[in-house]
Amino acid sequence: MRSIAALVGAVGLLAAGLVAVPPAPAGQAIPPAGAPVSLGEIAVVPLDDRPFPAVTPLEIAAAGGHTAIAPPTDDLGEFFTYGDADAVGQWWLEAAAEADASVVALPMLAYGGLVASRACGTDLETARERLSVLEEVKTANPDRPVYAFDVIQRLTIEPTSGYPGSYSGPVRRWAELMDQVENLGMEELRAEYEQVAASIPEEIRTDYLCARARNHQINQDMIHAAADGTIDFLVLGQDDASAYGPHRAEKERLAALIAELGVGDRVKIYPGADVLGALLTAKLVVERLGVDPSVAVEWSRTPGEEWTAPYQDIPYGDLVNEYITTLGAVRSDTPDADVLLMANTSGAGSLHPFVDRISAEVAHGRLVAIGDDAVAGVVDPELMSLVSPRIDLAELGGWSGWNVGISLSQSVVRAALLEAGGTLRAGEGPRDNLVPRQRAQVLTGAAAAHQRLLLEELIHTDLYRNNVRAAVRQYAVDHGDDPQYMTQVFEGANALAVQRTDALAEALFAEEFAGVSIRLGSDGRREHTAVVSAMAGLDLRLGWPRYQELDVFPDVVLTDEPPADPVTLALLPARLDVRPGEATSLELTAVLRNDTAARVTATLAVAAPEGWATPTPASVRLEPFQVFEVPVEVTTAELTPDSDAAVELSLTPRGGTPVTTTATVSAAWRNVALASSGASVTASGYWNQYSPDRAIDGNSASTASRWITAAGPAHWLEVRFAAPEPVDTVDLYQYGGYLLTDYTLSALVDGTWQDVVAVTGNTEVAPQHTFETVVATALRLEITGTRDGQVRLYELEATCRTAGACG
Repeated sequence: MRSIAALVGAVGLLAAGLVAVPPAPAGQAIPPAGAPVSLGEIAVVPLDDRPFPAVTPLEIAAAGGHTAIAPPTDDLGEFFTYGDADAVGQWWLEAAAEADASVVALPMLAYGGLVASRACGTDLETARERLSVLEEVKTANPDRPVYAFDVIQRLTIEPTSGYPGSYSGPVRRWAELMDQVENLGMEELRAEYEQVAASIPEEIRTDYLCARARNHQINQDMIHAAADGTIDFLVLGQDDASAYGPHRAEKERLAALIAELGVGDRVKIYPGADVLGALLTAKLVVERLGVDPSVAVEWSRTPGEEWTAPYQDIPYGDLVNEYITTLGAVRSDTPDADVLLMANTSGAGSLHPFVDRISAEVAHGRLVAIGDDAVAGVVDPELMSLVSPRIDLAELGGWSGWNVGISLSQSVVRAALLEAGGTLRAGEGPRDNLVPRQRAQVLTGAAAAHQRLLLEELIHTDLYRNNVRAAVRQYAVDHGDDPQYMTQVFEGANALAVQRTDALAEALFAEEFAGVSIRLGSDGRREHTAVVSAMAGLDLRLGWPRYQELDVFPDVVLTDEPPADPVTLALLPARLDVRPGEATSLELTAVLRNDTAARVTATLAVAAPEGWATPTPASVRLEPFQVFEVPVEVTTAELTPDSDAAVELSLTPRGGTPVTTTATVSAAWRNVALASSGASVTASGYWNQYSPDRAIDGNSASTASRWITAAGPAHWLEVRFAAPEPVDTVDLYQYGGYLLTDYTLSALVDGTWQDVVAVTGNTEVAPQHTFETVVATALRLEITGTRDGQVRLYELEATCRTAGACG
């Protein structure tokens, strides 16, 4: 088995260009090409052997110019084969003597990993004895920071079909009811609590409670270790939580102990498990670089303060703030913040304005990270479909398809290194000064690690999980095996996962990474850039014998050749609507970004359909790394309804090939029933979070953005406009298979409701209803027939389309 260290590539600057460097043996640092240059070494004890907790911290360190080392992979175990906690402890004892700092997963040291921590095979005294290595390390290396994390146990057990996992669902419900009945006195739930408990074998319940009690005591021990200075910084991560469960009371007791000991500045509790190693590694790197990056945050749909992500128990905005603080960064919503975190939350609303912001900021050269937690466990497909045509993903500061902590860690480290680039040092002594050539090596290796991190995340959480994972699961089921713990068909399932993902990954790299120019930063004398040249290798495999995760190890090659396209070009806004049948003046902005250290002189030209008015070509000159804005005034001809046209912007450098980009102009009727246009909505009721405001949010495609009711004989929805509006057309976007069959549409005209549409037996998913133009202040949809008594409606749109009647 290859070691973790051997799976993390490195890149160095050679005379012939930038090339990939072969990996180092297990437990050793990975030097760049030529003379080894590293800003420091961090010893990392991972949570387990999966790439997310084991490899990502090493890559985060590399992205910050540091070297991270980890124990041999065989010592970390695999799934139900627990890690060798004693061997890992001995490895760390020796490694810590050479490293500048350490990041330690306490469940690995105490029990042999995260999965092992959920069972009671290790007793309390053994766990304590193993953790005594903390004091040994600190005593021997008192000036070297030890950042550690432990986990507050999740609600349930491993979800396998064999013992004990067939009870994972009942165990979770039993744990929730335990808290509600025994801690909160909800006696009305006692009967269910006792019934669920009786359905679970006693040995499973006993083992579960034993593990929780032991882990809770160890968490308390670690808080005391932080208080006495054995641990310099401690995070207790809340693993997969909900509003109720034993973790709630445990967390309260742990918080009380933290307050009692006065260590709130050094001990934190918040959601997260797999991410914590990367987060603490990034914290160390940022501190060692001696900078304080600033982070601005914008939300996609629901503000983070009003949304709690699945499997978490605090508002998302609070979690983001905790992560930013842990990293040593500063929350700042000013336009010049070093990092812009675009956090994708779920809820009602269109993603288009969110994506417009992403593309505009990337076009201006800003470091933009996408924290994508809207859909549990994966990249949000809707977001990806909108972002990828607009930017090159290689330009991003990070993308986490289910854990904002990863993209935050990656982007903050990137920002810190770019800020510190011209003053980088390998240590504190006079001999640790780096010459510019060595700083350039560090910057290049860091950029390669940054690109690997982007690829690893996108290949795993988008390509594999969104496009391949279901097929791998079905393969195991079809062959009579458990997809959660394959014991019979793992090799075939692995071959299927690798084959299908590999083809998608090659296409992703070619489209989003190959040829993209990357700004490396300054070595103190000049700015450096590199071009993402090739993916020289891609190692894919199912790391554990289950279908959920794919291990991804890309080998990225950078070159110092001039980019094929020295200027990045954007036309903003990239999409806009105009009224059909009218000529419209458009005010667009061209954003030109010189990605090289050379001056660029070029000709800027605009092309549009025949009959449109466009500006004449102009000559522009861009200084090295300059971002330049040019207003572009275009007047359209009349467009037919529901048609699209393109404005093409081209930039032709002197002696070079043109670079082009487009903006799409759509002929769309003005929808007066939009919340963003001032409309408001009320309804007879709604089910769960599917409130009526989701029917006027402009999103007619996302299943998260629907008005849904409980079952009943009749329902109504009323939309009030910001002012009286001419209306003659209403479109209803419905959920296929669950149509509104019988309904009436009424308009409020001069204070009186008048019916404008009556329908029985509807069979259309998106019926469009036209009627004589009325000037209305509101519309009312009365629904008397559906398939099952529930309403499921994506969107109600109200427009005026009659020539001469719409004002």
